[in-house]
Amino acid sequence: MSAVTVERTLAKVDEDLRAGDVQMARTRLKSLVLSLPHRLEARERLADVYRLDGNLVEAGRWSYLSEHPDPAEVAAFEQACGNNPVRIMRGLRWPGPDETAAATEHAQLRLLDVRARAEAKAGKKLEWTDRGRDIGTRGEGIASGVGCVVGIVVLITLVAIGVATIIDWIV
Repeated sequence: MSAVTVERTLAKVDEDLRAGDVQMARTRLKSLVLSLPHRLEARERLADVYRLDGNLVEAGRWSYLSEHPDPAEVAAFEQACGNNPVRIMRGLRWPGPDETAAATEHAQLRLLDVRARAEAKAGKKLEWTDRGRDIGTRGEGIASGVGCVVGIVVLITLVAIGVATIIDWIV
């Protein structure tokens, strides 16, 4: 995406906000951030739009790499991620491959810190591009397996009760 296109998109966002169309402004900014995730000013503008709606979690997500993020927003984002650094890492939607693409030293250090905490939690090296099961933490696989088994047992029990009830009605 060229600089002209970025500037044009940001101008349209300003027009949307002046017209009171926060939803359209948010949609344009989300597209811009997905297209150019390294552009910190686009992330910060998206955080600004979420602030207009009072959405602290999303404002915290998108301002996480800012020089001076709002501590309450960052805390809300981290809490929404269960204070799990692996989920925080995934939630930042940083495209990788590493932290050096961040525009500021502060953002680079913040990304390095998140990755280090996530790797310590996961017990293995993680990449920014890892998704889903690739970055699960120890024990999550066992817990989800037990949860599935319990769910299946409950389902079978309910089916058996239903069949017994139908047979009682018929007999």
